[in-house]
Amino acid sequence: MGFLTEEGRTRSKNAARRTSAYAVVMLLVAGAGGYAIYKYWVASNLTTLQRVYFKQYLKSSYRSYLPNSRSHYTTLARVVTDPNTKKDISLAVRNDEIEPQLDGEGRIKLDKRRYPIILLKSGIEYKQYSWLETISPDAIAYQWFRDTIYEGQSISIIWRPAWFGGLLIFLLGTIGLTTLDVTAQRLYLKGEAIRGTRGLSPKQYAREHRKENSYGIRVYVDGGKDD
Repeated sequence: MGFLTEEGRTRSKNAARRTSAYAVVMLLVAGAGGYAIYKYWVASNLTTLQRVYFKQYLKSSYRSYLPNSRSHYTTLARVVTDPNTKKDISLAVRNDEIEPQLDGEGRIKLDKRRYPIILLKSGIEYKQYSWLETISPDAIAYQWFRDTIYEGQSISIIWRPAWFGGLLIFLLGTIGLTTLDVTAQRLYLKGEAIRGTRGLSPKQYAREHRKENSYGIRVYVDGGKDD
């Protein structure tokens, strides 16, 4: 029942403060860890067009919940002739149809308009291909990106390794630091002098009071007068 005493409550408050501090530190570490997982694992496993379209996919993802919301989107399309109607139609370019042009550091080159330089593979039919800019409903854009480019994966699924890794770092780190703190406090209290009256053996008394040769004890008699 030591936690009911003033000293116990003080120690509990201090322990809670330290645990909160550990949680804040591990939150920052987990954020950095999650970002590193995304950058070096998640992003590196995305296809070329998935990386190119990711910001637009993210935008369409949260804006798709807004009613009647529309935004500007840029996609790579090729124009072909429909064999049935003999009319030109526009088709979305897929990742298995392209050859990105990379620089010396492995990044996609950009043209003067800051669009990625992407060529179609040999044998892919087209009359022309280019980046197509449109104003589209966000809900429709989100569904198109998800089904056509990201193979049905939502943003949360794509990010799952990053946020799961960050959560794991946060939980394990906070639990680990708290456990170390509790262990350190127990070791400290073992070496701390016990407050209040103590029962000592003769050897303990002699060891702790080597320099004392007498003690003054005040005794009250006759109504409280000093003796």
